[in-house]
Amino acid sequence: MNNVKPSIFLYFASSIIVLLSVIFKWEQLEFYVKPMVVPSIMFYYLQYRFRRVNNWLIISLIACFVGDMMLLINDNIPIYYALVCFFICYVILIFYGIKDRIPQQFSWISLFQIIIGIGALVYVLYSIIDLIEPNGIISYGMFVIYGLSLLLLTEIALYNFFSEASKQALYFSIMALSIVISDVFYAFYHFIEPIEMFHYINVFFQLATYYCIVSYFLVRNDRPSKFSRVEE
Repeated sequence: MNNVKPSIFLYFASSIIVLLSVIFKWEQLEFYVKPMVVPSIMFYYLQYRFRRVNNWLIISLIACFVGDMMLLINDNIPIYYALVCFFICYVILIFYGIKDRIPQQFSWISLFQIIIGIGALVYVLYSIIDLIEPNGIISYGMFVIYGLSLLLLTEIALYNFFSEASKQALYFSIMALSIVISDVFYAFYHFIEPIEMFHYINVFFQLATYYCIVSYFLVRNDRPSKFSRVEE
């Protein structure tokens, strides 16, 4: 267990420094420290996971790292390259979310509620994309596909969480929530209104997402641990 501490400490320390760098506009410090975040949490997983390593998790973290570095090194780079990197990560997470699902029989009322929920999320997605105002059909299509991946990830997280009370489903739900909040506030800050608080929220949940992803994979590789929603 002692071997795990340096890597997770580096992750939290670098994440805090990056967040402070964003708040106080220490751009040079952010430039040098942010590249440590993903490698440190990946190394934490490799140390902790003394059994078989999940290669898809490694691929998803590398994709996120590449996307982060694109945006960090050059602010003028087209956002679409970074979107492709993050989209690869989300597709992998969606695959595992579907793989972990527990078949359920829903009543007509439950199905109606699910349809209403999906409709509400689609409306929110359409509203955000309409505010972003992508240039051209290709740009609009990429934002739609990317947004639908977030919508699907959210639906799977809610489905799994309400199907079975387990740590695995809980971590997946927290992970999905962090991803959605991060991306939504990124869109608010960069495409709608550059309010600094939007940027802080985006960075905080982006950094938290990496820990949530690794925590989810560590839990799902172990035997699922159920917990009671109501403590006695």
